[in-house]
Amino acid sequence: MKVSRRHPISEKDLQEVLEELRVSSGVSLREVLTGLVEVAYVKDDDIERLLIKDDKVMAFERHEGWLPTIHALLQLDEENYDHVVIVDMGAVRPVASGADIMVPGIVEVRGEFEEGDGVVVIDERNRRPLAVGIALMGAREIEGSERGRAVRNVHHVGDRLWEARF
Repeated sequence: MKVSRRHPISEKDLQEVLEELRVSSGVSLREVLTGLVEVAYVKDDDIERLLIKDDKVMAFERHEGWLPTIHALLQLDEENYDHVVIVDMGAVRPVASGADIMVPGIVEVRGEFEEGDGVVVIDERNRRPLAVGIALMGAREIEGSERGRAVRNVHHVGDRLWEARF
């Protein structure tokens, strides 16, 4: 991941990003992103900017908006995620390898979200985040469907955002 420039983010700009992140993904990172937080501008086809704290990527901006990383989500309790798709254990390995989330692997949908919103994907047994994605269907549509792609996987454990250190 090629960073063109990086600097501490102003408190005002951070608050704007945190609000956009809460609206677009249903996750509040206010308690996680305190102290020195940096913004990095990335030369990448998919990612525009990163929020970095303690040398780890905590959020990233794509053309759809800001999304949290799994590093940030692991610092929160599950109750802090508003847009959630819970998958069965058979879906864990494919999702953790970057596969999109298919309706048959979903055992529960929590929260109200629409197509295009950010979604946290967690497993049913350990209740830990596996991936962050973009909803391809709204919450109600997923619940009423029997097949199809429900969430596009844009960040998962072990990918370049997970591995990136600054």
